[in-house]
Amino acid sequence: MKLFNRRPGSSPELSSVSTSNAQSADGPSESGTSLGQKARMAVFALSLGLAALLSALILPYLIPILVTGWTSAGAAELGIHRLHVMGISVVVTVFLLGLFSQAYRPKERIATMWGAFVIIAVITAGTLGFGVGRPEEVIPFMLFAALAFVAHPAGRGLFRRGSTYSPALLALVLVAAVPLLAFAVGQWSLSTNPADSHAAMGHYVMMAALAIAPLAYGIPAALGFAGWRLAGWLAALPIAYYGVMSVGFTTQSGSTGVMWGIAAILWAIAFVAVVEVSQVTDSPALRRGVGDEMDALGEAQTVPKR
Repeated sequence: MKLFNRRPGSSPELSSVSTSNAQSADGPSESGTSLGQKARMAVFALSLGLAALLSALILPYLIPILVTGWTSAGAAELGIHRLHVMGISVVVTVFLLGLFSQAYRPKERIATMWGAFVIIAVITAGTLGFGVGRPEEVIPFMLFAALAFVAHPAGRGLFRRGSTYSPALLALVLVAAVPLLAFAVGQWSLSTNPADSHAAMGHYVMMAALAIAPLAYGIPAALGFAGWRLAGWLAALPIAYYGVMSVGFTTQSGSTGVMWGIAAILWAIAFVAVVEVSQVTDSPALRRGVGDEMDALGEAQTVPKR
């Protein structure tokens, strides 16, 4: 995946120099790696490895539901929990994709590290806060994600934006934020009813996390963190899948109906379209340099008055 790492009009050489300087600021080069850095890398690799092992042990049944849930056999098996379980499958999938994307060039996948960490933090907070679901499964994933975050090879670079951002993606995130947060709050409020089987099994907590997932990946993508393209796709995937479910299962608990389902699908399409088009165009509405506004202001102030 080619990352957009320079402003329109800037030279690749200058981008290379900036990247080199940024790498130097994070610490010594690979040849001068300290014992502490090696230990951090070991912890990082171990956390991903343990997360992969845990996924293989407890999640093989869950991911296939993304497909089998649409079948008549899946409908019969899942019953009234059909939409919820399929929603759980997609939010777990995008969490794992964000986490395991760190196994390859993690310094170029900062945006997806943020997305995965926020999702599992939301799930953990809801599970423990409401005393629902399966904390024995959630807590280990939270631990492994936290270790991966703390020991991430990017170090302080995790908090460093790239040289560009997307006004269009930011606008789409703001448009989606209000209904998504309202949906998440509504789902959390349903978790307080102990007589509701959906609540006891943690379904509402997971649906709240499904609503947060587009924001967890969409915000760092819009702000231009490294790996923003992949993060953009991961932001669109859960909301698109939910939109299709909402249209297809209008009578199931968790569905917001046809209108909101179609709106979710259209938002996801628009988000991915902006992500992809901004790869091949210099339009400042789609992607611009972080300092472009300040540069323009400075130029305006230096123009002599007539």
